[in-house]
Amino acid sequence: MPLISVCLAVYNGEATLREALESVRSQSFDDYEIVVLDDGSTDRSPEIAEEFGAKVIRQANAGLGAGRKKLVEAASGDWIAFLDHDDVWTPDKLETQMRAVAEDVVLIHSDCWYEYEDGRIVERNLKIGKDASSFDHILPSNDVIASSAVFRRETMLRVGNFIAETVRCSDWYGWFILAPHGRFVHVPEKQVRYRVLSTSLANAGVRFHEAKFFLLAKVITPLMPVLFSTLTLNEARRYSSMVRKDIGIAASTLAKYLAQEGRREEARKYHRIAIRMAPGVPRVWTRAVSSIAAKRGKA
Repeated sequence: MPLISVCLAVYNGEATLREALESVRSQSFDDYEIVVLDDGSTDRSPEIAEEFGAKVIRQANAGLGAGRKKLVEAASGDWIAFLDHDDVWTPDKLETQMRAVAEDVVLIHSDCWYEYEDGRIVERNLKIGKDASSFDHILPSNDVIASSAVFRRETMLRVGNFIAETVRCSDWYGWFILAPHGRFVHVPEKQVRYRVLSTSLANAGVRFHEAKFFLLAKVITPLMPVLFSTLTLNEARRYSSMVRKDIGIAASTLAKYLAQEGRREEARKYHRIAIRMAPGVPRVWTRAVSSIAAKRGKA
């Protein structure tokens, strides 16, 4: 049984998959298997994966949440390392992270470079204290890049695993349900080249903010009493407040994109939600007032 299962979900990724898998094969740590979930690709992605000796699972296109769930179920390692098919690891990534393993640790993640299509490279220098709660790694924003993370498979299965409903932002959901059950560790070394593509979710406008709003408002909010049950009352209140504020900001940004698309009635609904959830954020009010002014100008 391998110690680590390196897991990739891919959909029509033949342009970048080979480089991603080469970065796995170049690891100084070699106690791993490769598991690739082909999410209904119509290109040569599964054949490329097989060239690298990967265990390939094929399914009709179902999205990243369902794909990550199936990868965790199909893996056999004690630890799972996600790698997006357009990202690349440094050769010491797994070895360095395994040195951070301790009995109470359930997730380890590293820093990265953001690489843009125009050639820009931006370093991320995340600062998280050694005594930080696991929730400090994922709130008020998700600082755990999926391609940098390794996590305990048994713990993820025990707490419920990823879910298909989170087609996008699925990694953040997984970190939320994992956080109450052990310690998250940040390795400060940069070990991932994270590709920011024009087609990526982060650049997808409405889709990204719809996904973020859905995850936080519809999935995480009902779970908060359980997720925060082991925290002190003050800690639970603080993280709950962060989630509410994130919901408000996501709603406000979603409203902005909806208005740009001419969907003004939908936009106003999200402006109202934003004001209720994040009344202390100035841009929430600025966007809402601008929306009202635009309506009156057309009246």
